[in-house]
Amino acid sequence: MLNNIRKNKSFISIVNLIGRIFRFLPPNLITTISLVVVFFSGYYYYLGLPYIGAIILAVSGFLDLVDGSVAKYTKRTTVLGGFLDSTFDRIGDGVVLLGIGLSYDLTICFIIMIGAYLISYMRAKGEALGVKVMGMGIGERAERILIIFVFSFINLEIGLYVLLAVVYITVFTRFYYISKGLKTKT
Repeated sequence: MLNNIRKNKSFISIVNLIGRIFRFLPPNLITTISLVVVFFSGYYYYLGLPYIGAIILAVSGFLDLVDGSVAKYTKRTTVLGGFLDSTFDRIGDGVVLLGIGLSYDLTICFIIMIGAYLISYMRAKGEALGVKVMGMGIGERAERILIIFVFSFINLEIGLYVLLAVVYITVFTRFYYISKGLKTKT
């Protein structure tokens, strides 16, 4: 859902501006810095300091936007960069959910993590099989991060249940959509 913002002309202008500002940094370095930063977010969630964890998570998310902006602006997009970005995103998701789980509820965070990884896997597998999946479902990574961020300031325990529902609605939506798309290919 939030991925649709990427098509907005104003958003594209902002992304290009960010790319120009940070063009002196190699995109893969920015990706790596984003991963390091997200470990601090997970640590502060573990300490039971969700406000700090959320702010650091937002910084990491910003850096995750910057790496792609720089790569596009400087024409340094690479297959390796895309691989690092998606791999580091999964590591970051796990670190944040582990930190939250160790401070709040490890079981629900583990169940959320399985669903989040399924969302990513289903997109990769579905697209490898020829079914366009991006934007399918209400809980892609941007939405999941936004839910964690917002509920870190409201009530993270309630936020976990909201996140759980959003994640599994997305899993079931993608399963249905991909299954339906594959039936037309046989």
